[in-house]
Amino acid sequence: MQSRERPIEELVQGAEPWLLLVARVSDPQQIDALPAQKKRLLEYAALKRLPYTYVPFDESAYKGKREKFKERVIDPISKAQSLVTVVFDKIDRFSRDSSSIEKTLFKKLLRQSKIELHFPSDNLYIHRDSPAPDLFRLDIGVALSAYYGSTIRDNVNRRFEQLVEEEKTWIGRAPFGYSNIDTGIPIEGKKGKTKKDIQPDPATRQFVVMAFELRATGMSYEAVAQRLRKAGMLSSVKGQPILTPQVERLLKHPFYYGYMRYKREVYPHRYEPLISASLWRKVQEVNERRAVARTKYATKDHLYRDFLSCDICGYTVTTDGPKKGKYYYLKCTEYGGSHGAKWSPEQMISAQVAERVFRCLKIPQKEVPSILTALEQDEEETYSFLKGKIRQLRVEHGQLDEEVKDMFRDRRTFQVRPELFAEIVSEKTARQALIEDEIASCQQEGNGDFLLTSKQIVELARRAGELFLNPDVRISYKRRLLRMPLSNLAWDGENIKFELKEPYATIAACQKNDSWCALALKFRTECRSEVMALRHDLEFRDLVAESL
Repeated sequence: MQSRERPIEELVQGAEPWLLLVARVSDPQQIDALPAQKKRLLEYAALKRLPYTYVPFDESAYKGKREKFKERVIDPISKAQSLVTVVFDKIDRFSRDSSSIEKTLFKKLLRQSKIELHFPSDNLYIHRDSPAPDLFRLDIGVALSAYYGSTIRDNVNRRFEQLVEEEKTWIGRAPFGYSNIDTGIPIEGKKGKTKKDIQPDPATRQFVVMAFELRATGMSYEAVAQRLRKAGMLSSVKGQPILTPQVERLLKHPFYYGYMRYKREVYPHRYEPLISASLWRKVQEVNERRAVARTKYATKDHLYRDFLSCDICGYTVTTDGPKKGKYYYLKCTEYGGSHGAKWSPEQMISAQVAERVFRCLKIPQKEVPSILTALEQDEEETYSFLKGKIRQLRVEHGQLDEEVKDMFRDRRTFQVRPELFAEIVSEKTARQALIEDEIASCQQEGNGDFLLTSKQIVELARRAGELFLNPDVRISYKRRLLRMPLSNLAWDGENIKFELKEPYATIAACQKNDSWCALALKFRTECRSEVMALRHDLEFRDLVAESL
């Protein structure tokens, strides 16, 4: 039997109706799925007995300019002189392959009777005069396909979060100073795939160490960049000499001392650090000190700089000094209008901070063991509860799976109302997605981070006042101690006013009521989210690392 396949250029110019058979996958790794689509499309073309052209390609609907789809589908049907029947194997091959603009174009061409849309495997054929039920089925199919695509993205994001939080694995390109390698170890269940890893790059790691060591001496970003260029450091992207903004980004990247940023949070990773935590902290202190180093004021390492406001007018309180080499004085800038502000000794403010802020956070040493024991007991109970909840959620997830499968096996029940079928399936799959989120949340809460962070908060709060008053503790560390419990700090010329953040407000309340036995319970119930948030707070971890 002679084939009816024709070159697309010939079909576009002809007056006879023809078929455009479209087979598509969204990833080159799925290319093996194309032959199955082609087989079904060719079988359909044989039934229609019309000339046709077959268009296979791989291109994601979510990346790039989608040039293949435009070139092989949109352009030919726009130029065609006759009716074009665009054939996709299933609705999802059409809906997940087309952008909103392209779908609008398809609808316009349908109304003009220039094209028809056929989906043989779904037994759906759309033309200008299609009845409402067929158009509704198409809309439902498109909606379900979009939901399926969103679910896939959600699952991918959850897998990324699991890799980052639980497996401590970096999911992107290795930062400068490291290289992506192929371990050669096969991945179970994935034929031909091998595990990838990250390791320090012998050729570039010394430049990273050099950059941090130079910056730690107080050098500017530009001076550090010049030294690195002189040493032969090149950009990892274009192979050009390193630029100053690239050096700045490198020096703020926590990956080099054992942590990685993901979605604005910081997590420990499992790879070899290139620098020590102490060198990292020194560089961040230099970054902070030089953040606005163009002004004479900002170059001075003042304890309350940009942290203390006037309680009368709300404007910034400025610092002057040192006088006689050691005395500092503070006064409102009065930018909002004069109100008689006077210079106040810094020691007066610091004495009130130590007395009224840090003293109310001090936990008696005799109470610490019982608090820690209570925290451990509470966490054991929570862990057991979470394990039971996860089991229940998994059972419910499995039951929903079976219910959906049963519905698909008996779809004839919904022939009269196909929209009801789609609605019920959508509800059940949406509930499954919520269950998966709940399971992930329970697993995260049960990994021991809460107990460890709670212990660190208790110990750091106990020692905060002592560290703040110690003259040997550097100013940058004391500034971090101030930021730890305070959300606002104001001065009216005589007294400080402040608000405590959680969980420090709870510690202060327990001290006021002398009810330390309730602290562990309040941490677990009232302040759990705030405690969990601190586990990825880089500044909090730095405080803990230096003080405990």
